[in-house]
Amino acid sequence: MKTRLPRLPFVLLAAMTLWSFGGPIAIGFFLRGGARPDWPPDRPVEWAVLIGVSGTVVALMGACLSLSLLNRRAISRPGGPPDGPPGGRP
Repeated sequence: MKTRLPRLPFVLLAAMTLWSFGGPIAIGFFLRGGARPDWPPDRPVEWAVLIGVSGTVVALMGACLSLSLLNRRAISRPGGPPDGPPGGRP
């Protein structure tokens, strides 16, 4: 019987990809409005989008890195991965 791969790493990767490409587009879209369409942002909504997108990307990056470290620790244990084949290879 084959073991199923966990979905969380793929969901995090997809979210990170979407926010990495869509975030700068959203920031640029919101920065073009207002009295001055350049830096620094002059409206509260521009600051909210900038902080929200940046915070989301940083949180997703932290989640991806922490999941990677947890998986590395689980694999480096003497017993190997809990559901993996013996020896670490199929």
